[in-house]
Amino acid sequence: MVMLYDPEHFDQIFRAEEIMPLRYGLGTITHYREVLRKETFEGVYGLLSAQGPEWRDFRTKVNPALLKPKLVKLYAPGLDEIAREMVAKIIKLKDVNNYLQNNFDSEMTKFSLESIALVCLGTRLGCLKDNLPGDHPAAQLIKCVTDSVDLSFKYELMPNFLQKYNTRMFNRVMKLFDTQWDISAMFIAQAKQRIKERGHDIPEEDKSVIEKLLAIDEKVAVVMANEMLMAGIDTVAFATTALLYRLALNPKVQDKLREEIQSHNTNRRYLKACLKESLRMNTVVSGNLRRTTREHFVGGYVIPKGVDIVAANDYLSMLDKYYPKASEFIPERWLADKNDPLYYGNTHPMVMQPFGFGIRSCIGRRLAELEIEIFVERMISELKVSWEGPPIKIVTRILNTFKKPYYFKFEPIK
Repeated sequence: MVMLYDPEHFDQIFRAEEIMPLRYGLGTITHYREVLRKETFEGVYGLLSAQGPEWRDFRTKVNPALLKPKLVKLYAPGLDEIAREMVAKIIKLKDVNNYLQNNFDSEMTKFSLESIALVCLGTRLGCLKDNLPGDHPAAQLIKCVTDSVDLSFKYELMPNFLQKYNTRMFNRVMKLFDTQWDISAMFIAQAKQRIKERGHDIPEEDKSVIEKLLAIDEKVAVVMANEMLMAGIDTVAFATTALLYRLALNPKVQDKLREEIQSHNTNRRYLKACLKESLRMNTVVSGNLRRTTREHFVGGYVIPKGVDIVAANDYLSMLDKYYPKASEFIPERWLADKNDPLYYGNTHPMVMQPFGFGIRSCIGRRLAELEIEIFVERMISELKVSWEGPPIKIVTRILNTFKKPYYFKFEPIK
C-alpha cells in the first residue's frame, strides 16, 4: 500500500486507471459471493466485490435506476414522512435519562435504515417504532450490517496465520451475510408481488428504484438491495450526525440555515453548502483507493502493478494550504465568488472526494444527499441543536464512526 499526500500524484494515477479501475473491498464478501454461495449468485457479484468487466457490466445495468434526477421528486415525500417521525422521536427521547447521550448513534442507524429501505426494498420497515423486538426484520438487518462490517474489519486485520485458525469469527460473518440475503430477498419478493397485483404499467419516470431493478433481473435487484443496505446505513447515519454536530457548534450558521428553511426559497443552496462543508471536515471514509493495473512513475518513484494506492483525502481536506481556515466550519466557501480567498475552486478538485472519483464514485450519492438534507431541514425547522460537552472523538475503521457519548441538546424553536 502507498499513501499519497499530493493531489497531483493520485490524480495522475486515478485518471490513468479510469478505464477499468480496481478497488478491492472486504475479502469476506468476495469469498461469500464467489466461493461459499457461488451457485446462488451465479456470476452476479455486485459493486462491492466484482472487478473488471463483471463490475462494469453490473454498474451499467443499475445506473439508470439510481442516477436519474427525478428520483428526488419520487422519494422526497416518503423520506420527509420518515424525517418527521424521527424528529418527533428525538423530541420524545431527549429528556429520558440521558438516553440519547448513549444511544443517539443507534437511533440514527434506525432512521438511516428506514430511509434506505424505502428506496432499495420498496417498503417501510418500521424501524422507528418504540421497543423494536430483536426478531423484527429491521432489527435483524441492523445487526447484520453493523456486525458483519465490524467483524470483517477485525478478521481481515489479522495476520494470515491467525485467520487460518479463527474459523469461528469467519463462520459468524458468513451467517450474517446469509441472514441479510434472506431478509432482502423476502422484501424483494413482496415488492414484486405488489407490482404484479397493481395490474397496470406506469410511466417510466414514476417507477420506483426497486421496480426498475426487478425489470432487469430479480437477482440483480436482491444484490443491489443488499449493497445499498451495507453501504448506505452507517454512512448516512455518520454524515447526518456530523452535520448536526457542526451546526450545534456553530449557532450563527444554524440560525442562517434556519432562515433559509423558513423562507420561500426552495433551492436550499445554504443547506447544500453546509453538507459539503461537513463532509469536508468529517469524511465518511478516510481516503479513496485504487489498485494499480500497470506500472506508474509518480513524484520520482516507480509504483509497480498490483499496489493499493490510497489518497489521504481526510487529512488533506483539513489543511489551510488547500482550504483557508480549514479548522473552521464555513459553508460560505462553497458559495463564495471566484475572487474570494475562501472560494473552494482555488484548490485541487481531487483534495476532497467524499463520494469517490470517476466511474467508481458512489452510485447512491443523490439518494444519500437527499436523505440527509430532508432530515436536517426538518430537524432545524423544529429544534435548536447545541452541544454541551467536550469535542466528539472519531474512531477510524472501514468507515469512520463517532465515539460515545453524544452531548447534543435539543430545544423546541420558540
